[in-house]
Amino acid sequence: MSASPILLALREATAAAHETLENEARIEARLAQVETRPDAVAAFYRFHAGLEPVSHPLAARLNAEVGGGFEPRSRADGIAKDLADLGVARPTAARVEGPASAGEALGWIYVAEGSMLGGRIIRRRLTTEGRGLDGLAFLDPYGEETGARWRAFMTLLDQACAAGRADVDQIVKGGVDGFAFAHRILQPRVQEAAA
Repeated sequence: MSASPILLALREATAAAHETLENEARIEARLAQVETRPDAVAAFYRFHAGLEPVSHPLAARLNAEVGGGFEPRSRADGIAKDLADLGVARPTAARVEGPASAGEALGWIYVAEGSMLGGRIIRRRLTTEGRGLDGLAFLDPYGEETGARWRAFMTLLDQACAAGRADVDQIVKGGVDGFAFAHRILQPRVQEAAA
């Protein structure tokens, strides 16, 4: 099965931002270390708790309009449980000016849902290294449903464009903006970077 032109456009437009985020935020290394894990998990909470209220309602409405099979779900709630397991207070959600259209919301959700795929890989590597997984349930919140959710989201992208309810430029703008938000929020804090 060939990749959707929309997915290809998103990947191309966000490839550099994705690579920069991985290199500068050092997410896997921070989650691997007991000392930096709480701050890293808190950053993920701030990211998802900021993104979800501004993107999920638009995407859910669009999904209903086109008869899609993807329903946005909150990851912030699960991350809050991980923070409690780590003995960390829930931080304030990051403030963000959200997407201006349902198409842009899909781009933001692309960033969030894509992090779920990356989270499964990180969790697997940490397990292989013999690292504890306390406070990291959010890395694989859907387990065996992950692939089906991703495919449903890809279908929604295509359906939304085919129905004229979103266009590729809107979705790509949302993906670029979503990565910029992730870059800003997921960076190590000064005291964490010194650890």
